[in-house]
Amino acid sequence: MDITELLPTAQRVMKHYDITFLTPKEWAMLIQYGTLRSFKKGENFITANQINTKIAFILKGGFRFFYEKNDNEITCLLSFENGLIGSFESNILKQPCTQTIQAIEESELFIIDYRDLEALYDKSTKFERVGRMILEYYIAFLQQRITSYLLDTPEERYRTLVNETPDLLNRVPLQYIASYIGVTPVSLSRIRKRILKK
Repeated sequence: MDITELLPTAQRVMKHYDITFLTPKEWAMLIQYGTLRSFKKGENFITANQINTKIAFILKGGFRFFYEKNDNEITCLLSFENGLIGSFESNILKQPCTQTIQAIEESELFIIDYRDLEALYDKSTKFERVGRMILEYYIAFLQQRITSYLLDTPEERYRTLVNETPDLLNRVPLQYIASYIGVTPVSLSRIRKRILKK
C-alpha cells in the first residue's frame, strides 16, 4: 500500500477508536507524519532492552508482546488489525523496553514517531483529542486484560480470545495462545477438548 492510498485504511483504523471528526486537511497532515512498513513473520517491531520512540497502528496482520524470563518467552498481549502497538514505558519514561513486540504473520504497520505525535498535538487541539481518545481506549483494554487474568479461569480467557478473534487458531501458534491465557500447551489442549465435548 502506498502512503497516498492510505486514507481509507487510516479512517477505518481511527473509526475503531470513534475518531471520525478530522477534516480532510487534518487527515492529510496525520498521514504525512507517519510511515508504512511491512513486517515478515518473526520480525520484531520493538526489541526488549532498547529505547523505542515509535508507536504503530496495525493495518494488516498480527503481533504478540512477550517477556523473556529464564529462557522462556511469556506472551502477555496479542494484537491484530486496528490495534495500537508500542512501548509507552519507553516513549514516556525514556527507559529501555521490557518486552519485545513481534509479528506473528505477514503484517503492515503505520508507524509514527512519538516525538512527531507530540508535534502534532501542538498543531491542533483535535490531535490532542485523538491522542487522548486512543490512550483512553488502550488503558481500558489493559484494565480488561488485568481483570480477566485475575478473575477469569483459563478456559474463560480462551473463550473470550476466540470470540474476539474468530480466526485466531489459524493465525496464532498454540504455544503463544497457551502462554497468553497463562497455561501450558498441554493444559490448553485439555481445555480445547473439554470445550469440544460440551
